[in-house]
Amino acid sequence: MAGSEKEDTYTSAPIDAGTHAEDGSFLVLETIPDGKTQYLSYHLSEKAYDRAKAAGADMKLLDDASEPHLLAEYSFETKVLTTYPIWLRSNQTNFLKRKYGTIARISFEDEREMAVDKHIGLFFDLPTGFHRKPFEGFGVDPRIKYLIDAFRNLPGIVGITICEDDQISVNGEDVRLPVHIFDDARLNINRAHDAARDFANGEKMAYLKNLFLPYVVPGYEPDDFERPGIDLQDTVRSALAKRGIPRSRNTNNSAAVRTVMRQVVEIAQDDPVQLFELSEKIQLASLSALIEDMTKEMAKGHREAFWQTYFEENPFILKVLFGLPVVHYTSQATVGGMGLKRKGEKQADYLVKAGMLGNLAIVEIKTTETPLLTKDPYRPPHLYGPHPELTGGANQLVDQKLRLIKSIAAKKEEEEEEPNIQAWSVPCILIIGRLPEKKNEKRSFEIYRGSQKDVLIITFDELLAKLVALHEFLTTKPEEVDEDISKLV
Repeated sequence: MAGSEKEDTYTSAPIDAGTHAEDGSFLVLETIPDGKTQYLSYHLSEKAYDRAKAAGADMKLLDDASEPHLLAEYSFETKVLTTYPIWLRSNQTNFLKRKYGTIARISFEDEREMAVDKHIGLFFDLPTGFHRKPFEGFGVDPRIKYLIDAFRNLPGIVGITICEDDQISVNGEDVRLPVHIFDDARLNINRAHDAARDFANGEKMAYLKNLFLPYVVPGYEPDDFERPGIDLQDTVRSALAKRGIPRSRNTNNSAAVRTVMRQVVEIAQDDPVQLFELSEKIQLASLSALIEDMTKEMAKGHREAFWQTYFEENPFILKVLFGLPVVHYTSQATVGGMGLKRKGEKQADYLVKAGMLGNLAIVEIKTTETPLLTKDPYRPPHLYGPHPELTGGANQLVDQKLRLIKSIAAKKEEEEEEPNIQAWSVPCILIIGRLPEKKNEKRSFEIYRGSQKDVLIITFDELLAKLVALHEFLTTKPEEVDEDISKLV
C-alpha cells in the first residue's frame, strides 16, 4: 500500500526484517498461508559463522544453524507473542545457546502482531526489563536475569508467560508470571544490585585512600574499610526489603484502597465513626505486622547498620519507647562542632524531637547480640559486672549529651530549616542486647541499669514486649476489661 508505514505481513511471502550491521546475519518475518501465525527466524550469514567458529562457539549449533533459527512466533487468534531467547553475538562462545537453560520460551499475552516499520525496523513493545530488539536475542536485561533463572531446572517447566493475573500459577509447561509481580521484583533486584555496587565502591575508595593519603596528608587516619561480609548481606537484604512502586493493577483490594483514599474527606464528613473504625483496624494490622517482622529480624543476628535503618524505616517503635509524640529529626547526627545534619566529630545514631517543645533526645542502637554482662562473675557466684559494650555505650551517650548541650546554640543558627530545637534536658536511650535468662544475671543487669540516672537502657526483647503489650491493650474489648475489673472488686 502506497505511503503505508508498515509492510503487509498477512501473506505467506517472506519479509526482510533486518540485517545485522556487524556480521551480516538477517531476520525473516513470515505469515503462514492461513494467516493465523507469524514466524520470525534468524538466518546465519557466512561471516557470522566464521566469527563464531573463531570465537570457539559450539560447532554443532553452528552446523544446525544452516537452517533458519526460530526466534519468535505470534498467534493472531490468542494474541500471544512467544519468544525463544538465545545469544546472538557471533563473536562470543555462547553464540546460539539458550539464555536460560531449561527455560526455552517466554510468552507475552495481549500483544500486537509483528510488523516491520520503514523507519525503525522490527521493534517489540515489551514490558520494561525485556529486550525489545530481536538481534539482542530477546530475554531480559542481564542485571535481572535471576528473575528468569529462578524458574530454571524445575521439573516439567519449559516456559514463562507474562500475564495480567493476580498471582503466580502453573499452566501445563508454563509458569504464569503476572507483570505487576515481575515489575516489583525487577525494581527490588535493581535496588539490591545498586546497593551492592555502592557498598563495593565504598570499600574500594576507602582502601585506596588508606593506601595513598598517609603519604600526602600529614596525620591522616585510615578508615575502616574491611567491613565483614554480613554488612554486605544486610545491605542487600535491606534493599530487597524496600518494595518498589508497583504498577497500578485492577485487583479488588487495590481498587477498594484507591476508592477510600479518593473519598476520605467525604467519608469523614458523612460517617466519621466508620472511618475511625477503619483507621483503627489499619493501625492494628500494621502493628501486628511490625511485631511479626521484628520478631523474625531479631532471630537473624543483624549488625548495627541494619538496626539503624530498621528503626529509621519504622519510627513508630521509637514513639512507643518515649511514650509521647516524637519526630525523627536526623540519623548519624553530629553532636559537637558542626551542624546537626553535617558529617564530622562525634556522631549519634539518632536525634529525635520528643514532645511538643522540640526538646532533642539521643538514641544509640547496638545489636541484639551485644553482650550485657561479663562472662565471669565479678563477685562469685551471684554478681556480674556490666560488659564493656554496655558501659561504653552508656558513656558514649553521656558524652554526646554534654557535647550537644554545649554546642546547641551554634547548631541552631545553622539549622535554618527548623530552628525550633532545644536541648534543655536531653534524654539518652541505649537500645542493646537481650535480657539475660538466669536470675543472678537479671539481677546484676537490673542493678547496673537502675544506677544509670542519665541513660535509659532497654533491650531489644523489652522493646518488642512493649509493642506486644500495646497490641494486646488495643485489641482488648471494653467489656472484657470491665469483666476483669469486676473480679477484683
